[in-house]
Amino acid sequence: MRSKTFIFLIFIFSMFFVLHCAGTKKKSAEPGSTSKKDQQKDLDDIEALLGISPAESQQTAKPKPAPRANQEKLKLLDTNEINQKQSNSSASTAMARQQIQKEDNAKKYEQQVQKLKKQLQQKDKQIAQLNALVDEQNAEINKLSTSRPAPSYSAVGAISQDDYKNQYDQARAAFEARDYQTALQTFQALLATSTTNSLSDNAQYWIGECHYALRQYDAAIIDFEKVLTFPRSNKKADAQFKLGLCYIRKGQKDKAIEEFNRLQEDFPNSPYTTRARAIMAKL
Repeated sequence: MRSKTFIFLIFIFSMFFVLHCAGTKKKSAEPGSTSKKDQQKDLDDIEALLGISPAESQQTAKPKPAPRANQEKLKLLDTNEINQKQSNSSASTAMARQQIQKEDNAKKYEQQVQKLKKQLQQKDKQIAQLNALVDEQNAEINKLSTSRPAPSYSAVGAISQDDYKNQYDQARAAFEARDYQTALQTFQALLATSTTNSLSDNAQYWIGECHYALRQYDAAIIDFEKVLTFPRSNKKADAQFKLGLCYIRKGQKDKAIEEFNRLQEDFPNSPYTTRARAIMAKL
């Protein structure tokens, strides 16, 4: 196979040499004339011997341009790549902003927490100071109650309506002056003289108010319960409301709600029902 190829190449080279010589003689015979047609003919003859057609030669010389569809695809690919890069850049920027916002929110939250802690500490100090002040005031009240002699009233027994009213007014004045011990003793003395007087139920109610003011809530509960035993008392709704407050002071919210509900059932038209609802809404 190689020998045949070699013989073929020698044959082509010999033919080219013969043609070249002939062309040289022709040129020498016709001096001054340059025949491009002859040169082109030589090339065509060689290409014909090699089996190359003129069309194939032109195709080999000129590169075939890429199809237009492929060029458009390349443009689309470039555009998509640019858009993807821009999208990735935008997403990274958004994530960075979100992270910065989270850090800012965390700092603000921590600052608010620290502020609330300081406020709570201040409130605790104020409460401690108020408790100490209340304890001092209670101690002074106890000293006054033991050192001050009880007021003298008429002996136990029936007294006139006027005397009953006067002593009742004195006890009320003592209560308004926050002299709870004096008021308590006066109201108790009135009940000792009579429990059927028109002001007896009021005296019983104010005994409960005195115990409530002195923070003696268990005693106050008993006093207010007694008010409810008077058949025609105008202080029943007041006493029922105060029962709920006593249980709140004792920390018994369930009992307080029970008493307030009884107030709404038994005394629906009382102005205390509105106050009771407002209190229950906060419990």
